[in-house]
Amino acid sequence: MISMPSLRAKLVAYTILIVLAVAGAVSAISVSLSYRASFAAFERHTVVLARTLGEAVLEPLYELNIKLMRQQASSVLASEGALRVMILDAGTRVLTDGTDENPLRGKRLNAPHLLQARETAAWVTRLQDGVLLVAGPVQATADRRLGYVVLEFSTARLDAEWMKHIRQTLLLSGVCAFLASIAAVIMASRITRPIQRLTDFAAGIRSGGGKREVPDCGNDEVGRLAEAFAGVLTHLDRSNTELKALASSLENQVKERTRAAEAGSKAKSEFLATMSHEIRTPMNAVLGMASLLEETGLNEEQALYARTIAESGEALLEIINGILDFSRIDTGKLELQTAPLDLRELLTAVVRLLSPKPDEDRVTLRLDYGPDVPSAIVGDEARIRQIIVNLIGNALKFTEAGSVTVGVTGRADGNRAMLRIAVTDTGPGIPENDMQKIFEAFCQADSTASRDVGGTGLGLTIASRLAELMGGGIEGQSEPGTGSTFTFACSFAMAGNLVPG
Repeated sequence: MISMPSLRAKLVAYTILIVLAVAGAVSAISVSLSYRASFAAFERHTVVLARTLGEAVLEPLYELNIKLMRQQASSVLASEGALRVMILDAGTRVLTDGTDENPLRGKRLNAPHLLQARETAAWVTRLQDGVLLVAGPVQATADRRLGYVVLEFSTARLDAEWMKHIRQTLLLSGVCAFLASIAAVIMASRITRPIQRLTDFAAGIRSGGGKREVPDCGNDEVGRLAEAFAGVLTHLDRSNTELKALASSLENQVKERTRAAEAGSKAKSEFLATMSHEIRTPMNAVLGMASLLEETGLNEEQALYARTIAESGEALLEIINGILDFSRIDTGKLELQTAPLDLRELLTAVVRLLSPKPDEDRVTLRLDYGPDVPSAIVGDEARIRQIIVNLIGNALKFTEAGSVTVGVTGRADGNRAMLRIAVTDTGPGIPENDMQKIFEAFCQADSTASRDVGGTGLGLTIASRLAELMGGGIEGQSEPGTGSTFTFACSFAMAGNLVPG
């Protein structure tokens, strides 16, 4: 992870950069102005020297006194930085260059600055390759020109002084930058010290340790920030205390309500179990008496009454048994009894039992057991039968015409069998938003179903709970107007070869 520079380092860096930028700008301006001033003074000095020479050679030029002109030019040539001094006639031919040899005498000069001075009748200066060129006319009168003076001076001394000035400026800038760096470090330390104290304090609070008293950070903006931080911390402490008290109170309320709900659920389940048991005992007596009554000599009307009593009692007993099973599952008192069984024979017997009578051929019930599906398993035969009977019974109840198919698919996986028993009908189907509701106790997708086909709404709930106890589950898929499919999926231990009974 790349560490970011600290605030102190940033302040020092920014201060030094600002000082260097200002010092550089001031130095550049100072050097530029100094050079311009020095060059202007040097230029003025050279022009004055040239004018003076022009006035000094006016009479010798008029008399063509070459010796005197050479003496005057030689005196100027002895000046520091002078490279060449020439006196020309009116036709720009060299009369003397200030030397005894005078090698340029008689040669015509056509230098640009000389031509400019000839045309303008004024003194002209030009800087070329480190040499200052000066040319100007020697006027006898305003209308009469006797000749020209040409000077060439080196700017080496001026350049040397300029470089010296640059070195001095850079040295001064470096000293200023060094002093500014020291001042920046000191100033940054003074500025960031209270911020660092506040940061360390916040880090200690975040880690859960350290003192709760905010450090003194002065009276400036950082100090006011520390005061605001202290106020926030106090508010947070108060809020945390209130939240803890509220959480503790809520936890106690949840515990109390949970205990009350568990006690109420337990009391409800015990009440249902007790009442179911108490009602079932006299109901069995009613059924027994009704059975005995049917065996006596009764006329047709009396036999109808006795049969109605028996059928109503059996329906009521079925409801009581369902409520008893539900209460046992709800209280966790229902235990599964596992033993080897033949699933194919079990399903065949259920289909045979529930198949409609031949004269009631509006719905056909058939079993489709895959040829490669294992049938010898270990499980609770009674509870498996109860699940399948409930699924097939519901399908038959709500299917007015068509078919109900019990399809079994699965495979062996080691010593276990992964099985899916799907009951598919061609009934009216169930809306998607009602599919989950039918698995709840005492609920049906259609509120009129209990009046049309009977039932308490417990059957599918009990079947689903039993499937979950076996480690499986029941899922439903339906399309209104087409039909429904309820699938019991579970994993069973495989049994050895069973001898058909």
